[in-house]
Amino acid sequence: MEAALSVFFICCMSVLSPLSGVSDGELRGCPPSPNCVSSQSMQYNIVHKVDPIFYKTSRRVAFDRISKYFHESENIWISEEKDGEYIRVIFFTKVFRFPDRVEIYFPEDKQEAQIRSQSILGLWDIFANRRRVNQFRELLAKEESE
Repeated sequence: MEAALSVFFICCMSVLSPLSGVSDGELRGCPPSPNCVSSQSMQYNIVHKVDPIFYKTSRRVAFDRISKYFHESENIWISEEKDGEYIRVIFFTKVFRFPDRVEIYFPEDKQEAQIRSQSILGLWDIFANRRRVNQFRELLAKEESE
């Protein structure tokens, strides 16, 4: 019984996770469940930690490329977009339409994008969030080389 309550509590924590958005120049943290990755997670937290996305173009060009990708893709709803600075989208999986929240923040003083990707439902995402972050990393790298 205690194990079932523990699993239930962790699942609820993923739904009731910290609010999204940027606070004091950083994206909000991940919940304790392993269904979230963040480039601004604690430095030694291997469960949630991913590297930021570095780019060689200007901040404006990098933001526009990511924004264009979101606007042209299916199964994506853009819930907030602050021009040149921040974008939050909800991805929906194709078969079961599970929602995943993705946030990308472009700090002014660095040529990097901070990213947070979280499965809104469920306890574990089967590495879907890490794959998604790598997809964005490849998107910016491919665009830079063209």
